[in-house]
Amino acid sequence: MEVRKDLNVSCLHDDDSWQLFQDKVGHKTLFYSPRIEALARELVKEMKGLPLALITVGKTMYGKTDMAEWEYAIQHMRRSCCDNNDPLDMERIVFSQIKFSFDSLRNNTLRKCFLSCALWPEDQHIDKVELARCWIGLGLVHESDIQSSYTKSYSLMGDLTAACLLDGCGEMYDSFKMHDVVRDMALWISCGCNEKNGKWFVRAGIGQHETFSIPWSQVESVSLMWNYALKLPPVGSNPCHTRMLCLGNNKLHESILVEEINKFTSLTYLDLRFNNLKGIPEELCSLTNLEHLDLSHNIDINEVPYCFGNLIKLKFLYLEWTSIQRIPEGVISRLQSLQVIDFNTFYPRRVSKDLLSRMLLELGTLPHLKAVGIIAMCFSQYKLLRESENLPIRSLTLRRLETRALYFSDILSHDFAPRTLYELLIDMCVMEEIMLGHELARPNCCFGTLNQLSFLDLSNLRGITWMETSPASLFPRLTCLEVYSCGKLHQLSWAMHLPCLEQVVIYDCSSMRQAFMRRHGDNQCSVQDSSKTFPCLKYLKFLRCESLVGIGDPDVTFPSLERLVLHHCPELNRLPFKTDNLPRKLQELQIDVGSWERLELEEGVKPFLQPRLKLEK
Repeated sequence: MEVRKDLNVSCLHDDDSWQLFQDKVGHKTLFYSPRIEALARELVKEMKGLPLALITVGKTMYGKTDMAEWEYAIQHMRRSCCDNNDPLDMERIVFSQIKFSFDSLRNNTLRKCFLSCALWPEDQHIDKVELARCWIGLGLVHESDIQSSYTKSYSLMGDLTAACLLDGCGEMYDSFKMHDVVRDMALWISCGCNEKNGKWFVRAGIGQHETFSIPWSQVESVSLMWNYALKLPPVGSNPCHTRMLCLGNNKLHESILVEEINKFTSLTYLDLRFNNLKGIPEELCSLTNLEHLDLSHNIDINEVPYCFGNLIKLKFLYLEWTSIQRIPEGVISRLQSLQVIDFNTFYPRRVSKDLLSRMLLELGTLPHLKAVGIIAMCFSQYKLLRESENLPIRSLTLRRLETRALYFSDILSHDFAPRTLYELLIDMCVMEEIMLGHELARPNCCFGTLNQLSFLDLSNLRGITWMETSPASLFPRLTCLEVYSCGKLHQLSWAMHLPCLEQVVIYDCSSMRQAFMRRHGDNQCSVQDSSKTFPCLKYLKFLRCESLVGIGDPDVTFPSLERLVLHHCPELNRLPFKTDNLPRKLQELQIDVGSWERLELEEGVKPFLQPRLKLEK
């Protein structure tokens, strides 16, 4: 912002401190009894007007009506404060006060999950799927099936958000941030609260030109993410006891790893995403304690060496967006501990039919396998999936299928589709029509676990037709729908009645004039016209839809909508809002200035939208 003058933001006065604390802890708790109110006022006084402490401690004390808990909190704050207000001791004071929320977390697992968030750079948006993958890879979350592990991880993120230790910040509710001071406190705890016995070393997001040395023989967890670094700090000759090494989003070549990586004999977690690796060095395959290995988004990796089978403790292997086209026979079947593998490669056309067939057969021999991510290019590869019906395929991408019409009943006929399929992406196909529901589908059969459905770059797609079923029955748990670059598609009215749909993104659909219509002249879901629309939709985004005039009919309602984004829609002139069906939960409307000025709105709608408005140039 190029600020030219520093502003000293002082701590709050007594009245403001009490008001902020009341807002966070809640009146029901505070005024449960006169004694609790008195203790609460005493606790607020001990925090000396520090806003972040008032917020985090207030959230921690929400719902607590046991006086002993309040008395303990006061004792904790008294121990953390000092009377001389020495500026050099302020770090300890602030961290100690906020640490009360950390100490109040219900178990050590939740505390370890919180501390791991500090591995990401300061001010970095932490993707919730990425964070869950980290916790699962570290063994902090371990459920009987992979989806239960992700669900539990998201629940833990909710606990940390409720405690004000994480901030939900994602535009699509898919990421979090840590307040800078909270992150510093997490690192302070991880490094022994200044006792100089820390086992963490974090230099994430500081840039490739910063120089530092790492005490490799002492630290157990190292994060150098997002530095775009070309090399690792030298390890030296001392024994290395590091167990977790996060090197994602750098510029490392395999030649750098060859020099140092075999010294990390205790390593169990290795993240090498988004680097410049052109191969998997054999030295890496000597790390026989590895349990989590992420090589994704290294698009020049094209071969797996035979010695990769030595990683017999490997549980989680991520190879998406690589160019692997050669895997020696027997390598996959030797990974007997493997639970998750993602093989959505960048160039699936280069994966031979024989390799894919053999890999599927070898995966079928793994006793602990919970989830597979895979891409099928053309029908010949897609049909191979029938050879391994027992595989728990969780993520499936279908690319370049050459067919005029795609029947979802065919996908549903695969045994994994109703049981384990969580994410389905249809990409770069020539079909003109997608048929949802069909007489050949088995009775009462549905995509029971499907959460995300994406249609990408389907340039010939004209319509999505429903046959003998309803959206709610076919997609009972669908949460996220993405439609990108489908230039001939006119509407998505069927999505209005999905019972769990929370996010819809429509991008570059140039023929779409109105996305959602109650009466649209075909057989799609007409029986449901009288029911409420979009019961759970929180986020709706239209981007570069050049013909879009309106989002939907006036009687299309959005009872749960929190964020509406409308960018680069030059013909847009109306919204489906009336004074009697306003989206009462709306928090933000993002729209460009021209579209906002062009909107024809009923009297009373514009004053409702104005405070929620975020204008874009």
